[in-house]
Amino acid sequence: MNWDDLRIFLAIARQGSARAAAAKLGVHHSTITRRIDAFESTQKTRLFDRLPSGYALTLAGEELLAGATRVEDEMNGIERHILGQDIQLRGNLRVTMPDALAVHFLMPDLVCFMETYPEVNLEVLISYEVYNLTKREADVAIRVTENPPEHLVGRKVGCYHCANYASVDYLAAHALPKNTEGAYWIGWDAPTPYPDWVRKSEFPHIPMRGRFNNAIAQLAAAKAGLGLARIPCFLGDPEPTLKRVPPGQSAPCHDVWILTHKDLISTVRIQTFMDCMSKAFQQKQDLLEGRCPALSA
Repeated sequence: MNWDDLRIFLAIARQGSARAAAAKLGVHHSTITRRIDAFESTQKTRLFDRLPSGYALTLAGEELLAGATRVEDEMNGIERHILGQDIQLRGNLRVTMPDALAVHFLMPDLVCFMETYPEVNLEVLISYEVYNLTKREADVAIRVTENPPEHLVGRKVGCYHCANYASVDYLAAHALPKNTEGAYWIGWDAPTPYPDWVRKSEFPHIPMRGRFNNAIAQLAAAKAGLGLARIPCFLGDPEPTLKRVPPGQSAPCHDVWILTHKDLISTVRIQTFMDCMSKAFQQKQDLLEGRCPALSA
């Protein structure tokens, strides 16, 4: 039984469709359908029912799923063990992190790392999804979390602060904080006019308008003059068209960790990358923790 066939089987079983499995594995969906058809033919067993809604496991498929998952765990363990012995400062390095940190905070440092270590092929996976480091979906994760998983190792590199921002023109048009009439919060993730985070803010009676469930989208909406945005200081303070809404204090929001699997921590390129990014966070603590309001004044 071919391990690549099992990988495709597992992807379809987890994703529920050939197109979603193809996107997960980075291949064309026709390759997925052709390979799974051939796999079923070789095994002389139908593993999936092809339904209008997608692929559904048959009883035989469900039985194979348990065994294939165990094989996957063994293969991933072998790969991590081999990679963990690597003492070469070269090779591929897959790193996952949120877009706001990559684009607005770490990009110069990522570029510097790539220029300093040209034989390390850095692949940055921009996502809010939690990539599975145990399954080698990524080698390093920079995560916003208060409770990193126990099977991962690393370090807390900071705690980013948030503050309230609005465009310079928006603040000129509204007499905040004395008069809040006609002002709006830019909504995050609640459909109600006064979600919990609004009620706990300095302006609990300003209603919410719209929904932008992404920090970079919030930043863009605030710059365009939609209203007040509660965003990380490392996004708001460097923007010349934004100012903190008086009184302008920032507050701690979330911890940031840099993590890898315990089997990979001795890999030189992973150690080196984690050290470089940890140093970058340390050098930018003032920006991360909201001590650079003059940038947005």
